[in-house]
Amino acid sequence: MNDIATHEPLDRSPWAGLTRHARLWRACFSLGLVREAQFRANAITTVVLGLIQVGIGLIPILLLYSYTGEVQGWSQADVIVLLGLHGTMTGLLSMLVGRNMWAMSDYVTKGELDLLLIRPVNTQFHITTRWIRPDQAFNVLTGLVVAGVGIARTGTAPSALDIVQATIVFLAGFVLLACAWSALAYLAFWMHSVWTIIMFFQDVMQAGRYPVTFFPVAMRVLFTALVPLAFATTFPAQAVTGGISWWLVAASVVFATVAVVLLRLLWNHAICRYSSASS
Repeated sequence: MNDIATHEPLDRSPWAGLTRHARLWRACFSLGLVREAQFRANAITTVVLGLIQVGIGLIPILLLYSYTGEVQGWSQADVIVLLGLHGTMTGLLSMLVGRNMWAMSDYVTKGELDLLLIRPVNTQFHITTRWIRPDQAFNVLTGLVVAGVGIARTGTAPSALDIVQATIVFLAGFVLLACAWSALAYLAFWMHSVWTIIMFFQDVMQAGRYPVTFFPVAMRVLFTALVPLAFATTFPAQAVTGGISWWLVAASVVFATVAVVLLRLLWNHAICRYSSASS
């Protein structure tokens, strides 16, 4: 009698693949919650630092608008909305993909990627979502509260259409920034360490606290095309405070789709040239 256990072949249908990856993400999120429960001091520190960051972000805005009522068509309330959306965006990025980008160099140089490549899941998906930080949800909520305060100060409530436009562009901006961050992290396949580059990227992201119209033309192009902060903060804030054209909404979706495709091509190219660090 054969005592060796038999296993059914892996279902490779699209629906089964989506279900399998959804279960994987849920498991990663559950592990993140367990880690936070074990290190509660870290969660408390995140809350305190999040509140401090909100205060630091508000100070220059309050100082600037104490001398004027409007800058480049933006009122103080409008910029507060943008600041809140920036906090929500950075919180989401830190919660869902940030730690994974910092780990990319170790995956490549220490051979940890070898074990990930042989698992029956999409490796790119796994390394992007493996580490989740639920404590960053506080920063996401704080950003939404700040944005809500800004909307209340404008004196006009956004319509349902405005909210839909803002949500679509905001999510597209999240995808664009996540792709840009991932592309920089993938440089680990060619470089020994990408930490300095990622730190520079995070510093540049702080410019998203202000509308792109506050910057010179060259910087506006940079923050729209290369580091798409405009889609992450400026355009969603404009949508929720006054509405934007649908062509811009459609363009954000198209750009996000193209970014995902290009990132996939970059990943495939990087994997083709990858040689195991343990070999």
